[in-house]
Amino acid sequence: MSFKAKLVLVALSTALALYAVIGGLLARRTSAVAKGNPYVQLKIFNEVVKHIANDYVDEPDMGKVRIGALRGLAEGLDPYCAYLLPEQVQRFKPTTMTAVPFGMVVSKYAGFGYVLAVVPGSPAAQAGVKTGDIIEYVNTVATRDVSLYEIMEMLTGVAEGGSIEITVLRSGRTKGEKLTLKPGTFQSPVTSRMESPDTGYIKVGLLARGKAEQVMTAVRQLQQRGAQKLILDLRESAHGELSEAVALASVFVPSGVVARTIGAGNTVTTLVAKPGAVTFEGKLVVLTDRSTAGPAEVVAAAIRDHQRGEIVGEKTFGAGSEQALFPLRDGSALLLTTQRYAPATGKSFMEEPVKPSVEVKVATIEPSVPDVDTEAPAPTDLPEDTKKVPPPSEDVILKRALEVLKGESKQARQPARPTVALPKAA
Repeated sequence: MSFKAKLVLVALSTALALYAVIGGLLARRTSAVAKGNPYVQLKIFNEVVKHIANDYVDEPDMGKVRIGALRGLAEGLDPYCAYLLPEQVQRFKPTTMTAVPFGMVVSKYAGFGYVLAVVPGSPAAQAGVKTGDIIEYVNTVATRDVSLYEIMEMLTGVAEGGSIEITVLRSGRTKGEKLTLKPGTFQSPVTSRMESPDTGYIKVGLLARGKAEQVMTAVRQLQQRGAQKLILDLRESAHGELSEAVALASVFVPSGVVARTIGAGNTVTTLVAKPGAVTFEGKLVVLTDRSTAGPAEVVAAAIRDHQRGEIVGEKTFGAGSEQALFPLRDGSALLLTTQRYAPATGKSFMEEPVKPSVEVKVATIEPSVPDVDTEAPAPTDLPEDTKKVPPPSEDVILKRALEVLKGESKQARQPARPTVALPKAA
């Protein structure tokens, strides 16, 4: 490699190192590379650059090296961060990452696109997409080779009358299945019914604007029908607005802090229950599983922390954050997480999902994912003896919830969460 090329490489590496330091300061608690003393990380980075300059067999394409390094740097923070090229910045829409394309909530698992939840009756549901599916390809693009932002951009960019093909990997199958998605309208309404003469059931769905008011109406209608106990089903609730989550928690929690947002520099904003919004004060059980994410985790944690009811089911997914775009001088930009949702006390949901007080092991078959990182966290923790058991034909989580409300079996009950003093409203 020529001396001039080495100088260019060193200058580029210094710039990338500065990005790494800034990324570490912004993220605070992200990947191992972003943790610890930034100067130590810079020294390691320079050591790598030295080996590239002196030992690499060919002269690298510096443009590709820079883009690849910046993409890896952003995506190493969390799945919702990304490095955008200038052409991507020009067509950037703030709603891209908050969309529910075809009625499915998408995140990432083991580097692949992952379907967190599917709205019943939506175009995705009609095409055969299921909650827990791993998206291996969008058209011919491997999801493990692109950021979550790029996946969302492809899924939300389909014109009316057009279509897009995805290849999904599903539990119990080693071969991908191709599904065709077409744009269409869908709704995620509140559904309710009486499970027994004194027990009502409410399925919340996505926490879109106005959902808390719909739940409040459903609660009153069930009370008129004799409901003294209530099951609040937050499964498949993986998307929505934080303000709506606070409003929904206020239906059951009379006062106090129900959630927090944690920003850069550990800045904390507290969110309190709305005064006079309590509609139900009876015995309450909340259903959760790995399709419970984001704002729904706020609701579950608030009910748990204020000891308003039991959380029955599986550990939640662990999500809930907000991003902002930071333009760079060459026209590119960084999409960075600037806030994370958290319960009244403790770590953010991305770091510590909500654990049920009454755990129910739902037997499933783990999906076969090619080249999965051995250290990547699974969407849910399952013992080895359940991974090959066919899924049950009945809703075992709902069944256990009914038992809890009747004061029956609590065999799988988790240790009680330590009692802590909730922070006072700001």
